[in-house]
Amino acid sequence: MNKLDHSIIGTIISDLRSNTNLDTQEYKDFFVSVFFVFFISIHRRSLIKNIDLNFLESTPTPHNDNLLPNLLLAAEQVDATYKNELGLRETIEHLITRAGKENGTAFTQACIQLCDVVSNSEFPAVAGDCFEKIIQSFSEIQGKKAGEAYTPRELVEMMVEIVEPRGGESVYDPACGSGGFLISANTKALNSKSNAPLQVHGREINLSAARIARINCIVHGIIDSDIRTSDSLQALEISAYDIILANPPFSLATDSYERSATCSYFDFGTPPPNNADFAFLQMIIKSLKPGGRAAVLIPNGVLFRSGIEGTIRKKIIQAGIIESVISLPAGMLKNTGIPTAILVLKKPGIPNKPILLIDSAEAEKYISDDLPISLKPLFSSTIEKYKNFEEIEGISKLITTDELEHNSYILNISRYMLTQQVQKASLPDLTRKQRELEDRLAELQREFRELLTENDMSI
Repeated sequence: MNKLDHSIIGTIISDLRSNTNLDTQEYKDFFVSVFFVFFISIHRRSLIKNIDLNFLESTPTPHNDNLLPNLLLAAEQVDATYKNELGLRETIEHLITRAGKENGTAFTQACIQLCDVVSNSEFPAVAGDCFEKIIQSFSEIQGKKAGEAYTPRELVEMMVEIVEPRGGESVYDPACGSGGFLISANTKALNSKSNAPLQVHGREINLSAARIARINCIVHGIIDSDIRTSDSLQALEISAYDIILANPPFSLATDSYERSATCSYFDFGTPPPNNADFAFLQMIIKSLKPGGRAAVLIPNGVLFRSGIEGTIRKKIIQAGIIESVISLPAGMLKNTGIPTAILVLKKPGIPNKPILLIDSAEAEKYISDDLPISLKPLFSSTIEKYKNFEEIEGISKLITTDELEHNSYILNISRYMLTQQVQKASLPDLTRKQRELEDRLAELQREFRELLTENDMSI
């Protein structure tokens, strides 16, 4: 964070957590709202009218009885600035009431410390990084409950680099969480030759997350983002977007796509009940414009599960929409041990075009030792292999449609590069492969049980 220490935000949140007995989600919403009110009031003051901001002219103290009332007044004015869509005053007031006298001092102290951080003259330049630190800190506190929503920054930046956003294009995230993909893609476009912003669109079923995504976009200078609270599995947007970046919830047990008024995006088959992996994937494909591209984070089960899902995967492969599969290192996502991969999609597809498989864990071992550590970002070698569509023994391989057909259209990298990987395998590599095999065994056992049940019923 340039001249602002990252740890300050973590310390304020940690103190607030240890000194209160309220739900983490509640004070997360409170913390984000207070941060944004201070940010707008101090550094975007010209946007707000008819408000006395004298309480921010000097650092507030715990004995200043006007701090919280004036904070609520400022929140009301910031709400009005953004057409009352953010609910800042309501959120802050709710938690002040819930905190009561027992926790009031802790919340007042947190506001004072946060005001001090935001008042720093260096702050506007690092506001985005500071807000990201807030999101990351709360994600770590909430653990598995929030872990799927927060995608590590290194992974976000790799996926953005893969789709190469250009100014003026539209970018969409159907499960946008805090908006990290959208912001990173817009930053990439602004720093490219086009030097122009993207049209930013996000959908998020969780009201609090959608609110945070909107605030995150504003803090990062995206003032006209289209962030909506919506179930993207029901609200289909056909051929609407140039770029889609997504980390959909893994194997979500929902009948949302079955209850949808229209399921016209199931061009490759209807997904099984209560597992939305292939519902999200087909919705994403349908939402891409002709010439569009996508990078989607998936659990490895999408690559090998059989039955209905195997049939859908086969049809998507035959349509030539999957350009590449990038296997990720074990433990890439916190709070889950599920093996993961990235699917790179392009529409329309080219039938019979080989699919590039890349093992990112292996690729990163081959970054040049001549480069200083600062120039060895995670996944740089993986991106290079993808952009060159390069085949290197034990790292990347082009798989033909004939090979895929022979292997039941399974896309597991270990199916095609097992020998090389075993020779170089570390403990995390072997652990990942064990999980993949266990998942595959569980799937086969389920199919076996279903077959036995069908035979029993036919007797």
